[in-house]
Amino acid sequence: MNGIFKRIGGWLAAALTTVVVGIFLQTQNVLARLEGVGADVGFTERLSMTAYDVIYLGQPYLLFVSIALAVAFLAAGLLFHFAQFGRPLIYAVAGSTAMLVMLFAMKQVFFDIHMIAGARDAVGIGMQMIAGAIGGLIFAWVSRARKEGI
Repeated sequence: MNGIFKRIGGWLAAALTTVVVGIFLQTQNVLARLEGVGADVGFTERLSMTAYDVIYLGQPYLLFVSIALAVAFLAAGLLFHFAQFGRPLIYAVAGSTAMLVMLFAMKQVFFDIHMIAGARDAVGIGMQMIAGAIGGLIFAWVSRARKEGI
């Protein structure tokens, strides 16, 4: 029974980490684009906009990310069961792939509009995939068996 709690805790930690890192990266990407067209964005504005996005974008984004990571981690667990090696890498790739699939699924569902403004190009999508990979590593670390190392 302890194993299921570790997996649920790992999934929640991974989802929260992915959302916070993903929102931070997407906000900074949007602000960099604004600076690219001449806007003056200072440190205080960056900080307040990032905090605003974490609070208000974080809630709906957490729902989508949680579902995507749950599916990806189930598939990754099955893959690891057969492979028996590379657990951190498997979950990092699963988290990264989950973000890619989720972003394109959201675009399809929401009338061909990218819902995450900072993920409208390859760089932004890559940043979200990095956030997913970090979440996958968090899951692998939190949910690991006591005898395994990472």
